[in-house]
Amino acid sequence: MRRRSLKKALILSSAAVVLFIGCIVFGTILSSAHERNVTEDKVYKYYTSIQIKYGDTLWDIAKETMTAEYDSIAEYVEVLKEMNSLDSDDIQAGQYLVVAYNDTEFR
Repeated sequence: MRRRSLKKALILSSAAVVLFIGCIVFGTILSSAHERNVTEDKVYKYYTSIQIKYGDTLWDIAKETMTAEYDSIAEYVEVLKEMNSLDSDDIQAGQYLVVAYNDTEFR
């Protein structure tokens, strides 16, 4: 009878040790994965000025420079018009236009 309880205690102790080690390893993996995602997800918004070339349209520029937070090109065209105090979609070669862009590097 005593031998059986000793064997049972040994099995329970072994299971507890394995469980403890598993928690440490699994927690470390989750922790390092979380830290990596935080770094990768950090995006900074910046603004720059571009010179409009002959043949450029506001819609073409919006397609090229639209950032991920906008749902559509039409929405971003409206943002560009507001940022640049434009009353219409008409732009002229030689004119400068302020556009936003995202970068993961902090400047």
